[in-house]
This record gives sequence, structure tokens and C-alpha cells, in this order.
Amino acid sequence: MSIQSQRARYVPVERGFNIVRPALEPRAFTAEAGCAFADDTPTGFIALDLSDALGTGHAATTPFMLARYARIRRGERLDARLAASGEIWAVLRGRGTLERDDGTLAWSEGDMLALPGGVPSTWAAEEDAVLWCATDEPALAFLGVRPEAAERAPVEATHYRAADIARELGVLYRRPMTPETPGRALFMASARTEMLGTCLPAMTLTLNAVRPGESQRPHRHNAAALVLSLREARCASTIGGKTFRWTKHVTRPAHRTTIATRLWTARCVTTTSPCR
Repeated sequence: MSIQSQRARYVPVERGFNIVRPALEPRAFTAEAGCAFADDTPTGFIALDLSDALGTGHAATTPFMLARYARIRRGERLDARLAASGEIWAVLRGRGTLERDDGTLAWSEGDMLALPGGVPSTWAAEEDAVLWCATDEPALAFLGVRPEAAERAPVEATHYRAADIARELGVLYRRPMTPETPGRALFMASARTEMLGTCLPAMTLTLNAVRPGESQRPHRHNAAALVLSLREARCASTIGGKTFRWTKHVTRPAHRTTIATRLWTARCVTTTSPCR
């Protein structure tokens, strides 16, 4: 018998179809957000890791996504090379520069970035900074593959400037709502993904807003979602009957194992500014 034939396994139908996985209830990463903004937190990453519950064997927030906060103290640098097809970044506080193979980019609070993965990056802070990052590292780890080279990457380095985002959100806030409108949402894309309407081929970056007195109609997700509150107000989301207040800079994952069969809605009550 060859070594190749010795590797063969034959799985009975009961194990192939009757796959039972534990339900994963949505939760809020309040402690991790507090740590990211604490005065004494050193420069480094704070992973939102649920790998023990997911049983992945590698860091993961959902089966195929990993989110983390990045704290960079003033005058310090954070080096990273993430094994992902792409990276989504949001600058929550501070300003600084990003150095990559294709040059240096200046970033500041309110900016967002989409970057090709697998590229050495150096984040330097000119003042105390906190950033948020989401990638598909768990998907690549599960498949046992590496990021594509830059010229074949699904996205080029793309900078969504805070002023441009604010302008687009202003249009979104003023848009009249009809019964057919699913909600107030701004989809972020790039030159390479515009036809798809997504930030990365398999990851969507969306800014959702709920104006005072509005409710987002109940809906179901057919995939996992990571929700990061950028503005805090008297707004809350209800997921499968469990309510979460929108707390600024706190991340909430919504796993497919629970959300695919549960309704999700958001409501903003008396407040002077939209929630997002």
C-alpha cells in the first residue's frame, strides 16, 4: 500500500451530514476596547479572539474573519505582516504614517483604509493612536494558502479620507427613506472591487446609519458580521432577542450560526445626531 493510499479516509454518512456545532451567542468586546484606549496600554495588537469557542486552532473572531485593535503610543512604531488576502483599517484616534512597499501614507482620526495583505507594514504614531483592523486571516489559515503577490492582490492600497467619508454620509443622512429602502448604508469599494460593490472580494465594508427616531427593519444575515460602533448615542441593536447598546468603539460579532436563523434590527431613539 502506498503512502498516498494510507492517507485515505472514508467518512460515514452520519458524520458527513449530521454536523452539530455549538451555538455562538453574539457578544460585545467591551473589555478589549477599554484596554485599547487605556493610558497605560503598550504599543501592540489586541486580538478579538474567539478561537477556543470556534475550535479553529488559530486566532479568529468569526470562522473566517479576525478583528483586532492596534494601539500605537506617540513616537512609537508597530510593525505588521498579516497573512490575509486584504486588510480593512479604521483610525479611531490619533494620527501618523503608514510605510509600505508602495510608499508612505499619512492617516488621521476618521480615516479608513483597504490594503493588500501579506505586505510588511510599519505604522508610526505622531500622537497616541488606536486603530481597528479586520482581515480574512482565518480563511487563509483554514485553506492553507498564502496571500497573493501585490500585482495579483484583490485590492490596491486605498485611502478613504475622513472628510470624503463625512461628505458621503451627509448625502446618506439626507436621503429620503421609502418602504423599499432596506436602510441607510454606504458601501466602500475600490478601483479593483467597484464592480463587486465590496471592499474585498469576500469582505464588505459598510457604514450603516440610523437617524433619530428611525428603525432599521429586521433582517437576516447569510454570513458573519463584525459591527464596530463609531458614534455613540441612544441607539441599540437587537440580535436574536438580545439587545446591545451602541457603545463607541466597541466591536460586536454576529456569527452565521446564530444570525442565519435570527432577526437583526437597530433602533435609534431620541438623540440629536445619527448613530453609525
